[in-house]
Amino acid sequence: MTCFKTGLASLLDLSLWSGWANIVMAVVAVLALLFARKQLESASKDSKRATAYSAYADYLKLCIENESLARGVEIEITRNEDNYSKYRWFVANMLFAFEQVLEACNDDTTWQETIRHQLKRHKWHLDKSRSTKRAEWSDELKALFP
Repeated sequence: MTCFKTGLASLLDLSLWSGWANIVMAVVAVLALLFARKQLESASKDSKRATAYSAYADYLKLCIENESLARGVEIEITRNEDNYSKYRWFVANMLFAFEQVLEACNDDTTWQETIRHQLKRHKWHLDKSRSTKRAEWSDELKALFP
């Protein structure tokens, strides 16, 4: 009986296996919890990214449909009152889209630079717009105003 001489007989004791099973189950449970948390964080990040892309895609579609407004050339826009009224709504829609992007990805410097570049085209209007002076837009967006 070699197993009794080497102490391998203790492996046949069910109470030993029961104790190890509890430890293994606890470790597996902790690992599963960590994995689930990582998956939730990843899903949240992906959802935010999708929101940002969708908002910016809607803005780009608006730009294509209203190319003269998207260029932001003051002389072209202000020569016609109806056109300027439409432009003000264009800018409000643009700011709303940018606010959504920043809410979803405010720590992404690439988005911030993209938004800053677009806002520069419309600086002349942003400087005189009353909505930009009131608390209608987020501080993150206002920080990017030229």
